[in-house]
Amino acid sequence: MDSSLLKSVFISSKRYKKQLLIKHDEVSTLQTFLINAIKNEVLIINTNLGIDVYYQSSSDCSLIIKNSFLLVITKNGKRAAEYRITSFNTIQKLRSAMKNSFIRLSTMPLIFKSYSKSMMNQLNKHFKKDTKIIKTLFVVWQDVINILCKEEIYALKIKKFQQNLQDNFIENNYNPLLKQLIKDSTSSLRCN
Repeated sequence: MDSSLLKSVFISSKRYKKQLLIKHDEVSTLQTFLINAIKNEVLIINTNLGIDVYYQSSSDCSLIIKNSFLLVITKNGKRAAEYRITSFNTIQKLRSAMKNSFIRLSTMPLIFKSYSKSMMNQLNKHFKKDTKIIKTLFVVWQDVINILCKEEIYALKIKKFQQNLQDNFIENNYNPLLKQLIKDSTSSLRCN
């Protein structure tokens, strides 16, 4: 997949809530609708921090994503003014947004841990049907994390996330023998 075609829309509540913005079945309905509208893979990550919608397209589909989300929430009696909706239509803007997000999350260890666990579970669940997007996201996240790891203040805080990301990628991409070889070769016992 050409990473330059990866785009995203991030949706969050203006006030932090300890609940999902929309229910799991609504996410499934929204995702199915967006796949049919965009005519390509769409990945939706739904956590307590918000909804991340990733899609592959040469066109900007952020308006249809925004309007579809608003249709779902207004059905539940909520208003558009309660949410922040930000779109990223270039890979550079997406990387920058992810970097800022990781920096912000690194200052909130419990929220970061919860967010990471939820995201990894959803990635595992979606890996088979959204393979291209997830593989591209792994590369983008790894690039951003490597940049942050060069800055000592962030390295320790995001190291666990980086390890979870790598484990997830290995688990979903390789056969059992290769998985074990990769795990053995990247073991902390082998690091200098």
